[in-house]
Amino acid sequence: MDLHVFNPENDLALACFNPNFIPPASARLMAKDLACLPMWWANEGDAVFLESLEGVCEWKKQITDLCPQIECVCTPLKSVYSQVRPWGWSPMLVRKLMAAGVHESILPDNNKLNVYRDLSNRRHAVSLLSDILKDDSRLYQKRGERLCGQSFYCQDEEDVSLHVRRWRRSILKSPWSGSGKGLRLGNGQYVSPLSGWCQRILREQGAVVVEPLYNRKHDFALEFYSDGKGQVKYVGLSLFLTTQRGTYMGNRVASEEMNVEWLMRYIPAAMFEDVRECLQEELRQRFGSVYEGYLGVDMMLCEVEGRGSWCVHPCVEVNMRRTMGWVAVQLSNLLPKGTEGIFRIDYYKESAELYQDHVLKLKQEPIIIKSGKLQKGYLPLVPVTESSHYRAALIVESGE
Repeated sequence: MDLHVFNPENDLALACFNPNFIPPASARLMAKDLACLPMWWANEGDAVFLESLEGVCEWKKQITDLCPQIECVCTPLKSVYSQVRPWGWSPMLVRKLMAAGVHESILPDNNKLNVYRDLSNRRHAVSLLSDILKDDSRLYQKRGERLCGQSFYCQDEEDVSLHVRRWRRSILKSPWSGSGKGLRLGNGQYVSPLSGWCQRILREQGAVVVEPLYNRKHDFALEFYSDGKGQVKYVGLSLFLTTQRGTYMGNRVASEEMNVEWLMRYIPAAMFEDVRECLQEELRQRFGSVYEGYLGVDMMLCEVEGRGSWCVHPCVEVNMRRTMGWVAVQLSNLLPKGTEGIFRIDYYKESAELYQDHVLKLKQEPIIIKSGKLQKGYLPLVPVTESSHYRAALIVESGE
């Protein structure tokens, strides 16, 4: 029996890297409200760790025909788990699980935690992008006219200032952050308050990543699995929605064939295969023997001045953990062939407003299930109660 944990604050916890780290209230609230999300990828007989069982029993009745039998557990936890499978690992999560009763023998030690943190540093994405776009790289020689991307890992203020002044618009990133946080926009001038933010990040994390701001039209990602024994396997293509600042909003849920067909509107099928194969090999060389788990590489379709065709930015981020795009790939298994849906994460400041919308959708968009597949309707992927502020849902408007 494996124990699954949804801890979306993991990137923030890695940035702090203190077992006593207290995430922001919004991150704690998301973790609580969406704690049941691993129900959709756990195996039958596994368990999911929750802070509260509020609303769980009633919700499980609604999803019984789509979801395997998964146990929902609160503290104190039993010492019967063979593995813990979280969203991501941090010292904070290890402390939390040990306090809840999980035996330390199935938890990563300090050496492994340090490896996880290092692998999550954005410098790996900078290095990966640089190697992909080298003049002598195989992918660049074949597809260079359709590729774009620049990224610089700056370890002192002079270097940061130099790159900020290079471009009229730029984006600056801290080495560790997540969910659109740890980002700032540059406008060609290295002045306050941007300079103050950079000074703090340099002091606390040792570097700032600076990149030109591209004319992004669509976001997508390639999802992989590394076995830690030298192999990296491709899992699927995810197409997702973000705000202008890069904050995640939702995902298209569809078969691999349908997602690839959508992408082919903008790039040739052969180019997609070339990019995928290149990334798979680069990831294998870098992480295949040192990391076991899922990882995703975020990309963009961009319009670049002077280029007559759409360009692919092949490495915006490397996420060394499960991602929402990976969740969308798993959710596609719930849909019949030829059907697509939307996986969304919603936040409501007023819990009463969210609950009212939830009840209304249950009535107006009831789920229709045939042969174990979701044909149509509004499927809440977590319990939505009168105290919920966050919601994860899969919405299918039409089916075969």
